[in-house]
Amino acid sequence: MVVQQATTSAHVTRGGIAPGIAVLMMNLEAPQRPARVNGSEVGAAEAILALGGAEITSNSPRPLDWAALALPLPLLEELSELAPPQMRVRGAVSLLALRPDRAARLAGALSASRQLADDLPMLLETPDCAGNLAMSLREEVAAALASEAEFRPRPRAVGQALRIVAAAEALMEAQVERPVYTEELCAALDVSARGLHNAFRAVVGMSPHAYLKSRRLMLAHRALLCRQHSPDLVKSVALGHGFWHLGHFARDYRALFGRLPSETLAMRAASDRGHDRSPGWGMRAT
Repeated sequence: MVVQQATTSAHVTRGGIAPGIAVLMMNLEAPQRPARVNGSEVGAAEAILALGGAEITSNSPRPLDWAALALPLPLLEELSELAPPQMRVRGAVSLLALRPDRAARLAGALSASRQLADDLPMLLETPDCAGNLAMSLREEVAAALASEAEFRPRPRAVGQALRIVAAAEALMEAQVERPVYTEELCAALDVSARGLHNAFRAVVGMSPHAYLKSRRLMLAHRALLCRQHSPDLVKSVALGHGFWHLGHFARDYRALFGRLPSETLAMRAASDRGHDRSPGWGMRAT
């Protein structure tokens, strides 16, 4: 088993689950604005169960404290045999409703595992400690599944929305060096502007316009970090990524990255000067 815990800022992210495992993901606090995973909002007593090979798109509109437990797929199948007959794993990504007290116990066990790793990491190197911890987590998962757990049905429209967003992402990845606009996506995917808007709202919680704008800002940020400093670079990068109003570009850039474009350039220039002054720059010991 592998336990992961993290606190993340507001985000939209995509990822996948490695073959042969299952991953149970859950919030560690009651969210005021629930995170959305593959179009489903995940409440305080709910978890996402993702099987190997699944693709995941998640959106959190606020900082999120979460944990995940990865276990071999045969073990999940064994534990699911303890669950009520109506609870059977369906689909690659499912929303699982847990009994509140069992959800709290499982979340507490995951948090305690992380605390143990932080405070006494050497203990986890002993077979007895690691084995006992794994057995305890196994028992908590089994108890959570066996205590009135049930899968929440996914609206049929969500599946279509996921397919549209996945196709849009593939198109953007194929053209990662240039801005992509809503009209291009609609034409390439043969979908109406309303259909594209509804799909992005359902899956990532924002409009295609907002999503593509964030993407263009990320591309501009990368360009500012990678290119040599010049007085006109901010203007050329902004125009090259479809931002025609420099004042609006600077405002939106600072809102996303916490600094102005010119400050990013200054940081890059300072970093380059620091490397130039470092001892042995350009030399290698033999």
